[in-house]
Formats: sequence, structure tokens, C-alpha cells
Amino acid sequence: MPPRASSSKTAITAGILAGLLAAALGAYYVYQPPSAGHATQDTAGAQPEDKAVNALLALPEIRAWSAHIEKASGGKSHGAVMETTPEQRLVDGQAYFQLSFFENGPDAAHRWESFLVTPDGKRILVEDMVEGDLLSLERWRKESAPMKRVPN
Repeated sequence: MPPRASSSKTAITAGILAGLLAAALGAYYVYQPPSAGHATQDTAGAQPEDKAVNALLALPEIRAWSAHIEKASGGKSHGAVMETTPEQRLVDGQAYFQLSFFENGPDAAHRWESFLVTPDGKRILVEDMVEGDLLSLERWRKESAPMKRVPN
């Protein structure tokens, strides 16, 4: 019987596998925020999922995080929005797309935040990764200060 791997090796292996899974998801469905000098897509004829993604990409936090990731990595990593599950989630009778913002790097993708966005893009909730609660954008901004994640 071969010796059992140490718990630290198991944790490292699990982390690598999780990173590879996230990168695979990124290859399946990735939206990258537009550069600061480019206009956003016209959403008039867009599909509901595209409207939801574009609404998320328009958030100042997502734009700032993306710019920071790009600059700090020297262009090796990028901010990306990915659909984290294909099924819509019902909250108080309203359907939401489940999207997350990731730092998409050459070796792995790291999730920064998870969001629920209505198909029309008019309502965005933030999923508290610790408690599992859903927060309004206003509450999330007040309690989490997401703009402080990146230097000014």
C-alpha cells in the first residue's frame, strides 16, 4: 500500500484542480470588460444574458478591478465576467443570471466576487461569499468598500 499524501499536498492539489476548473469555465464562457477608451456594446438588440453581463461590466468596481489586474500583471492577467452556472436563480420570484468576476491569469482564474443580475440588467445583487447572503449594490459598497481593493 503506497504512503498517504500529506494534508498540505492534498490541499495544494485541490487548489490546483479548482484553479484549472475555473480556467476551463473561463474558456467556456468569458466576457472581458472593454478597455477604458472603448465604448460598451449597444444592448438594444442584445440577448438577455448579454444585457446582464453588460450591466455588470458597466459597474465602476468591475472597470477599476479590471484595469488594476491588467496593469499589475503587465498584461498577463485580465478581468473577466463568467457565467458560474447555466441555470437562472430565482430570488423573490425574479430570475437572475449567476455571474462572477474573475482574475483570469495564464495559469488559473481567481474569483473576486459573485453577482446575480436580472436578464434586463436593471437589478444587481452581490453574493456574500462568507455568509451566503445576497446584498444590494448599495449595501455591498457600504459594507465591503470594493473600490479599496485596488490602489487609487
